[in-house]
Formats: sequence, structure tokens, C-alpha cells
Amino acid sequence: MEAKLMKVENSEAYIEITVDETAVEQGMNQAYKKIVKKLNVPGFRKGKAPRAILTAHYGKEIFYSDALEVIVPDAYEKALTQLDITPIAQPEFDFPEDDIIDKTFSFSARVPVKPEVTLGKIEEIDVTIPKLELLEGDIENALNDIQGRYALLAERAEDEPAEYNDKVNIDFEGFVNDEPFEGGKADGYTLVLGSNSFIPGFEDQLIGLRKGEKKDLEVYFPPKYHNQELADKKAVFKVTLNKIEHKQLRELNDEFAQEVSEFDTLEEMRADVREKAEQQLTARKREMIKSEVLKKAVDDCEMILPDAVVDERTKKMLQQLQQSMALQGITLEQYFEFSNSSEEEFYKNVWPEAELNVRTDFMLEKIAEEKGFEADDEELEKYVNDIAGEANIPADTAKEILASSTDNVRMSICINKAIDYLVENAVVTEEEIPSEEGALEPDVKTGETLVETEMKSSE
Repeated sequence: MEAKLMKVENSEAYIEITVDETAVEQGMNQAYKKIVKKLNVPGFRKGKAPRAILTAHYGKEIFYSDALEVIVPDAYEKALTQLDITPIAQPEFDFPEDDIIDKTFSFSARVPVKPEVTLGKIEEIDVTIPKLELLEGDIENALNDIQGRYALLAERAEDEPAEYNDKVNIDFEGFVNDEPFEGGKADGYTLVLGSNSFIPGFEDQLIGLRKGEKKDLEVYFPPKYHNQELADKKAVFKVTLNKIEHKQLRELNDEFAQEVSEFDTLEEMRADVREKAEQQLTARKREMIKSEVLKKAVDDCEMILPDAVVDERTKKMLQQLQQSMALQGITLEQYFEFSNSSEEEFYKNVWPEAELNVRTDFMLEKIAEEKGFEADDEELEKYVNDIAGEANIPADTAKEILASSTDNVRMSICINKAIDYLVENAVVTEEEIPSEEGALEPDVKTGETLVETEMKSSE
């Protein structure tokens, strides 16, 4: 096998590979062994016809496709080793016309390689973030949220109407043009009024109803409803209200603190809430600085990215979406149907984000390299222990899982150091910017503040 590096251009290495006669013969023979099992040749038992007979009957072209599957990957890997090339994405191969294989076989490959990165300004980058202050009202709101989470549910009296935030139990059946539709009926369905988990307008019309009352609710399915047969159509739901429950808040006192936390008094719990709120505020500010400083640093550096690298990142993002949907029992096909989208639109929409992420990664690697950042064994052990804690698995298990990717783990540590370097060397200005958000930002997934999440974890 002979390999030649023709040129490196725009972060792609162009190589020419020639496979010798021995390797070609091995590939053709393996292709024959695979194909002969599938063919019935007169005068021979299935799978027993000699290679020469198959060649005479069908021509040697019958072996080409399967032979290439054997020849090309092996020759490509050997060429990378010989030329000391490290690919960062899948190559693009160029074969002779009609994939003709003679005694020897030559083909070319365009291999995406790590781009040359020219850093711009990485120190004293000007960053402006909103000025966030922790107010006493934030602490009280956090305590009130905790109080609400541990509220007791009490059933309303029969003459009491349903209100927002009440938990109701209903029977319902939906009709479109006086005809029931699939999936439109349920008995004993539990719903929190104001949760917006039903069709727009449905929950609002239950406000004021009393236990045992019935009502016909008129609603319209959204134009982009996942079931296109119902989209933008008027529906009538016949509803019976079976039960209404509302929250009864418990008094914020020492007894409450002892039951829901590790503290003996309400003041101790309040002090802990304040401490966690301050930590959250500090972390939130850092994330703002990090986001802005990374954007500016990336904008100021130069590199040429092969499309193949960005393409692989978009595919990884699709895989992550698929895994996320699978946890909810939804396939990708269903997701795209519900969202009135497609895989092609997904790739198009996430391409800019994927490109930015890849550029950021290469920039951070370059900073780590220039600053001489390294990851020692102690830092590696801490990283593994942190991963184990987040995944709630033993440290030894995490160590075994990451054993085969130690180099990648060390690089992740170095990249984090590069991020720290940018953040610590940024010039930060905090401005008074009107905002509807409080200093305690709710968790996107749970709707809880991080303080509440911490309270849960300590129970």
C-alpha cells in the first residue's frame, strides 16, 4: 500500500492511496465468499460455485462493491498512520469511474483535519451584563415557594367553585361536528387549573364550576396541532367535574423547618436559603460573563472549518434529540409530525449553532495549548468523582467507564481551564437593565429555583 499527501487546504488533507495486488486479491476473495452464498449457479450446490465460474457467468464486476468495503477502510487507516494524519470527521472518497478494480487499485480521500486557529483578543475582553442584586423579597419568595410545595391538599366543599391552581378530577368526551374523535375521551382525568396542559381555553372554562356540575366547553384546536385532522377545528367537550382540591398552606415556623429541611429553626433555614441564593446569583453572573466572553473571543479568532465537521456535530445533536424524545416515549418521526417539521429542517436550523459550538471548541483547545494548561492525576480523579456524583454511580464505576477516554477527559479539564482564563481576565461592567426576572432564576425543567432544588437534595 502506498499513500501520498497531495496538499492540505482549507483544513482538509488530500491524499492518494494505491492498494497493492495482494490486498486487492484479499478483498476480491472476501467479496466472493460473501456473494457466493447468495447465488444459485446451475451444476453447483448453493454457496459452492468456484469464483472463476461466478466471474464467467456475471463478470468480475459482481465483486467490486463488496470488495471495496474490505479494501478501502483498511487502506485508509494504514494511509492515515503512514502519513501521520488525524482526521476530525469522516472523509470523502473519490473512486475511479465505475469503481474498476484491476490488479492494483487507486483512490483518493479528502480528510477533514484540525484547523489552524489564529486567536484574537483573549484578555481584557469587555463584557456587559445586567446588574443583579439579591433582595429580601427574593428570600421571602423562595421560602413561600417551598411553603407552597409542601402545602396540603384539601377537598373543597360541594358549594365551593373551582379556582386557578386547584387540582380537579374530570370526565370528558370531545366532539368535532357532533362526532367523537379518537383520543378525545377520558374518565377520572386529573388536571391543575392554570397549568396550560390542555387545549387553550379548556381550563379557563372550568373556573367557577362546582363538584358534580356538567358543562359543554367550546374550544379550537391550534392551527399547528400535532393531529392534522383536528388542527384549527372547533371542538365541544362534554365535561363532568368529579372533585376539586385546593392547597392549604402550612405556617412557616420552626416545626415546618424541621420537617422539610435539616434545620431546627426557621431562621436557620432562612439563612441557608440566603446562602444558596447568593451562590446561585454568583453562578448566574458567571454564566452571563462566560456566554458573552466566549461569543466575543470566537468572533475575534480565525479558522477554516470543513463542512464535514459541522455536519457531524448536527448529527450528534439529532441523536441527542432522539434520546431525549425516547425518554418521553416519542419517536423522531412523531416529534417531527407534532412540530410540523422534518429532519432536513432540523439540520438547517441547528447548523449555525453547531458551527458556533465547533468553532468554540477549537478556539478553547488553542487557548489551552498556548497557555500550557495541563490536567494532573488529582484533577482527573476529581473530574471522575464529580461525574460519578452527577450520575449517582460509584466512583469506581465512573472510572471504568471513562478509562478508555482518559485523553478526552484531560482535554475537557484543559478546556474548562481555558474558559476560566477568559472569564477571570474579562473586564466586566454591570448595568442597570430593567428585567422582569428575579435574581433567583427558576430551573427551566422543574420551574423551581435552584434554592428549592438544593432543599430537596438535602431531604
